Amino acid sequence: MKLLLDTCCWLWWLSDTSKLSERQLKAIINRENQLFLSVASLWELSIKVNHNKLTIPQPLNKLVERECRIDNITILDIQADHAIQAGNLVLHHKDPFDRMIITQATIKNLTIATSDLVFQKYDVSILF
Repeated sequence: MKLLLDTCCWLWWLSDTSKLSERQLKAIINRENQLFLSVASLWELSIKVNHNKLTIPQPLNKLVERECRIDNITILDIQADHAIQAGNLVLHHKDPFDRMIITQATIKNLTIATSDLVFQKYDVSILF
């Protein structure tokens, strides 16, 4: 499975795996699955850290570099077609970061690990 971790799932993976569902945890641990993290999540986290809404144990760039290396997570860049399609999504979800994650999963044929029930309103594969 190609699994795109939404922002919260990645944070829970790093800090409190009890918040992940059993299915999500098994999928993340399974080394046969490919894990992805969107640049949109990094952008969102950077904003939260800089506005003191999130505390992390080290600078974000160091955390991302270390954890992605350890867990073999591929960073998914935002491409022009991603930006265009995200802008054209029906506005079920108003969070631009989540809209980008939904779009990237759709374009790249990825399953999203999320706890956000609004994702179900889109034609995208989801792992709750």
